[in-house]
Amino acid sequence: MNLVLGNLGQASVILAFVAAAVAAYGYFQAARGRALGQPEGSWLRLARGAFFVHGAAVLAVVACLFTIIYTHRYEYYYAWSHSSNHLPVHFMISCFWEGQEGSFLLWIFWHVVLGLGIMKFNRQWEAPVLAVFATVQAFLVSMILGVVVGGVKIGSSPFILLRDFMVDLPVWKINPNFVPKDGSGLNPLLQNYWMVIHPPTLFLGFALTLVPFAFAIAGLWKKELTGWVKPALPWTAFGGAVLGIGIMMGAYWAYETLNFGGFWNWDPVENAVYIPWLVLIAALHGMVLWQRRRIGLRTAYTLVIATFVLILYATFLTRSGVLGNASVHSFTDLGLSGQLIIYLAFFTVGPLLCWPPAGRASRFRRKS
Repeated sequence: MNLVLGNLGQASVILAFVAAAVAAYGYFQAARGRALGQPEGSWLRLARGAFFVHGAAVLAVVACLFTIIYTHRYEYYYAWSHSSNHLPVHFMISCFWEGQEGSFLLWIFWHVVLGLGIMKFNRQWEAPVLAVFATVQAFLVSMILGVVVGGVKIGSSPFILLRDFMVDLPVWKINPNFVPKDGSGLNPLLQNYWMVIHPPTLFLGFALTLVPFAFAIAGLWKKELTGWVKPALPWTAFGGAVLGIGIMMGAYWAYETLNFGGFWNWDPVENAVYIPWLVLIAALHGMVLWQRRRIGLRTAYTLVIATFVLILYATFLTRSGVLGNASVHSFTDLGLSGQLIIYLAFFTVGPLLCWPPAGRASRFRRKS
């Protein structure tokens, strides 16, 4: 029984969470100091360093989890429940994101990549935008923490041991160090090449919806109600394209594997992904209208924020277990429903608190 990988992975999860929280605070203080005309250098350096540490920790978590799957470490529940000895390498990659924890980790990884992209291409907006990014990352990483605080379990760890997950099995009384010779394997419906390329594409699309959301919140927070549109526009267009491709991949996969008799079955989870894409495309049109004709800014704000909130709502529907009997796409409930509701409520109420009061509403109107 090898516990080193699991301990290293769990320590990296905790480090990723702490670093994300530090980065969020550092970026908040840097953006706040800039608004007050104070030097932002020290806070900005702290925030960047923390975000780099966060990114390195996320990569370490990814490496540990994939190594556990690839080397058939069935003492870990995640490897046992999602993989088996006979799977080829490309399906072992699919095993990584078959479970809830792995798919959250994939989402977190894409956010790290996009955050580094904003550092490089949107340096002027780095502090307020990455303050939002790092806050989202802290929430997401909490979903895979798997720690108990005050009797309350926070998140579900991908590094939990099989004996700790299935504590009632008689075999542990006979042999506490028992390790299965094989895993339960990847779901046969998921043993398809689309499982290798569809989830990463879809989750990149999910991650990209955070970029215009973060720019919009930064614009509201810094009272730069119009300046955020130009830098956010290319990211929004890219997000619409990637998410649309991911949805089309999923539609063809469902047609090929699930025998729907068509490319769309109006499955509840399919709808929960499709609706945010429609809203994102509408937001893109609103942003273009503002850039070209100076109209529709309030609409663009509303739709950009709504897109990200709808992605979070889709996440709740998919992962809370409420659609377990209604959709072939939903995950089983891992007890994360409460966290998902808090996550959804936080990023729904937060933008409302940043919304300008009625006295400044005229800034949304068309400028002459």
